[in-house]
Amino acid sequence: MSLARRKKMIRVQTLPPASDGWMVTLSDMLLLLLTFFVLLISMSSFDQGLLTEVFGGPRPGSSGVLNRGAGIPIVIPIEEVPKDLRERDDLALYRRLSEPLSRLLDVFERRLGKALLRVDVIDGNLELEIMSDKLFGTLDDTLKTQGEDVLRQFGSFLKSWRGIIEIEVYTDNFPLQTSRFTDNNVLAAWRGERLVVALAENGIERTRVLLAAYGADRAVVVNDTPKHRRRNRRIVLRLPGWLQTVEKTG
Repeated sequence: MSLARRKKMIRVQTLPPASDGWMVTLSDMLLLLLTFFVLLISMSSFDQGLLTEVFGGPRPGSSGVLNRGAGIPIVIPIEEVPKDLRERDDLALYRRLSEPLSRLLDVFERRLGKALLRVDVIDGNLELEIMSDKLFGTLDDTLKTQGEDVLRQFGSFLKSWRGIIEIEVYTDNFPLQTSRFTDNNVLAAWRGERLVVALAENGIERTRVLLAAYGADRAVVVNDTPKHRRRNRRIVLRLPGWLQTVEKTG
């Protein structure tokens, strides 16, 4: 081989590559971007509630008997439920505010025990939350004897109350379809009607009662265990403006 040809071959072999850089192909660039986002996600923390709100989105809910608007389910893991929403052991505050309420709570604690889920004053409104299993039969709108007694005691308490009474009825999401109750909303509506009738029999005018049947909407805990479903089956009795009225009357 001639010396000139040998020099030419050496020059060709030692030429630098056409692309002098670290990003050679499109696949390399995509791989780098993917790695970046994986690292970014691994170093981030998520607000589970925000993710549920943003990605879960609102779903249509029950409009209620009085068409009080579509309900957005409130889903709270049981371990995150505030203590005052489970049981309230110390009711001294409310007993000081109202002697009739004190007597009512004493009766409810004796008759219902842990079935009295919550007693609270929210925005000046008195709220009593009761486990509906203690008032009604299973998958039925018939009041138990204990339920009739509770409504009789509540009716006596309401005789000193001249304002509006709001009743909200909730169920769990267990599939329900019987000859009488086609779904949970129908069951909730009939249970609410039974409560209104029972209060009317104890001297409370029907015109003072506002009823809303939400069925399985607005759950307070996820309906994933029998205990959680039992917690969601509840009755809320609300007296709007109760705190202001009590403070005025001393």
